[in-house]
Amino acid sequence: MFKTHVHRLALFAYLVTAALVSAQDRGASEILVPGKGWELLGQDYQLTADSAMDRQGNIYFTDAQKDRICKLDLEGKITTWKQGSHGSHGVAFGPDGRLYAGQHDLKRLVAYSMDGAESVVAEGAQTHHLTVTARNHIYFTEAPAHKVWLLDAAGKKRLVHEGLEWPRGLRVSPDQTRLLVADARANRSWSFRIGEDGSLVDGKVAYELETRAGSPEADAGGMVFDTEGFLYVATKFGVQVFDRQGRVTAIIDVASSDGVSNVMFAGPGLRWLYAMEWNKVFRRPVRRTGVDLFGKPAAQR
Repeated sequence: MFKTHVHRLALFAYLVTAALVSAQDRGASEILVPGKGWELLGQDYQLTADSAMDRQGNIYFTDAQKDRICKLDLEGKITTWKQGSHGSHGVAFGPDGRLYAGQHDLKRLVAYSMDGAESVVAEGAQTHHLTVTARNHIYFTEAPAHKVWLLDAAGKKRLVHEGLEWPRGLRVSPDQTRLLVADARANRSWSFRIGEDGSLVDGKVAYELETRAGSPEADAGGMVFDTEGFLYVATKFGVQVFDRQGRVTAIIDVASSDGVSNVMFAGPGLRWLYAMEWNKVFRRPVRRTGVDLFGKPAAQR
């Protein structure tokens, strides 16, 4: 009887362990490198709102409430790159090699050269997230007003979409033909075709985010593509990975109770996946490769 009891306990322990394993990194075996977990690179930040990658694979991310932009190099070292960022949240590199930022406190968009020199490119623009296309068109969201804006290469600002519940993160498709916009409170990401003049047309829901019991919002943030056309979305429940048909195929767990605000490929060979919590930065090697944002537009698979 004693042996039977021990065997039952062992079986119970096995089933519990299996359930825990299956609940983490669901469906991610083709993405993750076996035996390699998340590496904590830094912590004690105050709102790591957004990040961008330069041509060498270094990451620049905002530490908004500490009023600075930090740099994360290929070796995983983090330094302060720009102090006095005026509450910058969203950042993105343009094809001209400049780092564009949305200065929340001053309600403007600026461009930084690599020596830190600042140029104002638009006034009256308060945003937390932005992206820059290969044509140097800047799209940015204004979530409380439910609006998506365009600042074109000539410096003209205009409204290109209105009506999403809480438009947040943006990402241009690898072939530069569509703009994805995360509607954070609706648990959806929309896909819009980019017109010749930069207008957004033919909008449709392309990705439905998963939620969990007791948490009605996935709180979608940053997004990034790999070279196989899979989309990675930072959410409250980890990194949700979608295939080309818009189906969730994997959820990569991150050691964080507050969820993930941003996700991106960077580092050597674009084979490292980086995830940012509100006050921590992680990375891990993966089997997939990120899209080279500075190369020729990639064909959409």
